[in-house]
Amino acid sequence: MKPVSVRELNNQISKLLTLSVVKENFPLSKRLTGLGEKMQSGQFQLVVLGQFKRGKTTLINALLGVDLLPTAVVPLTSIVTRTRYGLKEKASVIFLNGQTKAISFSELDNFVTEVKNPKNEKGVDEVIIEYPSGYLNNGLEIVDTPGVGSVYRHNTDVAYEFVPKADAGIFVVTTDPPISDVELQFLTSIKDFLGKIFFVQNKIDQVADKDVKESLEFTKKAIEEKVGVKDFKIHPLSAKRGLDGKVEKDDRKLEQSKLAGFEAELNRFMVKEKEEILLASISRKLLTTVDEINLSLQIEKQALLTPTDALKEKIATFDKELENIKQEKEDADFILQGQLDKLTKQVLIEDIEVLKEKKLPILLQDTEQFYSSNKHLSGTELATALDSFLEKSIKSIFSEWRKQQEEKLAQALKSILSRFTQEANESIRKVVDLSADLFNLQLKPFKVETELAGEFEFRFSFDEVPVELDLFTPLVSHLPKFLSHGLLYDNIKKQVAEQFDRHCGRSRYDFHQRVLKSVTEYKNKLDEIFEETTKSIELAMKKSLSEKEKSAKEAEELMPLIIEQEETLAQVKMDLEKLLS
Repeated sequence: MKPVSVRELNNQISKLLTLSVVKENFPLSKRLTGLGEKMQSGQFQLVVLGQFKRGKTTLINALLGVDLLPTAVVPLTSIVTRTRYGLKEKASVIFLNGQTKAISFSELDNFVTEVKNPKNEKGVDEVIIEYPSGYLNNGLEIVDTPGVGSVYRHNTDVAYEFVPKADAGIFVVTTDPPISDVELQFLTSIKDFLGKIFFVQNKIDQVADKDVKESLEFTKKAIEEKVGVKDFKIHPLSAKRGLDGKVEKDDRKLEQSKLAGFEAELNRFMVKEKEEILLASISRKLLTTVDEINLSLQIEKQALLTPTDALKEKIATFDKELENIKQEKEDADFILQGQLDKLTKQVLIEDIEVLKEKKLPILLQDTEQFYSSNKHLSGTELATALDSFLEKSIKSIFSEWRKQQEEKLAQALKSILSRFTQEANESIRKVVDLSADLFNLQLKPFKVETELAGEFEFRFSFDEVPVELDLFTPLVSHLPKFLSHGLLYDNIKKQVAEQFDRHCGRSRYDFHQRVLKSVTEYKNKLDEIFEETTKSIELAMKKSLSEKEKSAKEAEELMPLIIEQEETLAQVKMDLEKLLS
């Protein structure tokens, strides 16, 4: 059976949008239009992942056929860089504070590299590049991420945090050295987030063919045994030689790079599997929408056949029962909100107090030991050393704690949001059953298919809240050691405790704001679907009543239009089911 194409599926959306029952319902028509826009854009994120210095950025440049993103011999990329199609070359920096700045391509390394933006001191969230490459003209967005396992821990954090957003990934290893424990741990952590992972063994031009084969077998076996991934292919290639071949138009280098084999599989996926996944997802959503539209038509049809006085009674009954359903829904929401408040209180208040009780005494003890071990330094040197030591120590403590809390909070939130979804489905079921009972309809139940917790991303950056110690004073540089050291020692305990409290408060606030925003958006989405369903039923009944009150003739003229819309719906449903089959 031939699958429905994007054009055909878009035709089905267009058919639904022409129905008068849809035109009269703005939220419903808006939803259908949104599905059409999503399908037309076809945006698909392909994230390139791996350990530092595996050649991830060079591989992206090779795929694009242009030396676009900066590369170097040291761990370089420190910021997520998204490259998408654009009619003109364009680069934009998105900062953590929400501001955007247009930059030239020559300025890229000032924002995305560790050398010129150490520890992301410039507060960059991500960089977006638009480039007129035919390779990107099918909705593909290629994402370059910092390498894991380098001396810059924050780069590893950025790579981990981005993966849940992506649709598929390219995992890059090299022949020499072969895959490491760091890479295997990273792959184990992220493999379930991606629908498809391609494996590339880069830099085959740097070792003998025999070594390439041995390294490939070692890597494949390690992934199978330690990560649990089966039935996959690793593409050996040289991204550098492939890029040179394309830029220099040298077919010999391009052939030696073996890049074409990998590109062929990637293209096949983008053309076939990507589209199938996208179309199936949209088709399922459209089938649910068709059921909702059919419900409105059936109620409108039965309402037209009901005597005016009886119809008024049914509408009054519906309105009265609907108020009861809304009250029950509000009560359930109140209970769930209480559970959410309890959860955030535990995580954001109790757990952070436990952190303070456990870690602050250890930090103070470590600081005192560091102070004792560095008494030979001058006052100025000791103040600088203490500043650096405490900054690293505090950031390390909170970075580890943040990851633990994210996992704990995400699991608990998932459970609560599942119950929100169940309650929304129950409320919708009651409304549908009520209307079906009033008009003796046999209806197929439909559910809210809202995805759970899109992105609970708690990106608390310590670069936003620096460790601002003030151990150095003019006296420190002028006093003899025994006096300057004493002055420093008196300041240490107080300032360490103050900075620790400050980070506790900032962490609590950051978590709370992100939880509040995510949950509010999610619940609003559920409420919107409930209101859409309710509105559709009310509109169908009151439209029929309005026509009946005008004249019997006008009411009768509506029946052929309803039947015509039923026939259109039946055909659309049949076409959608063909795709899903």
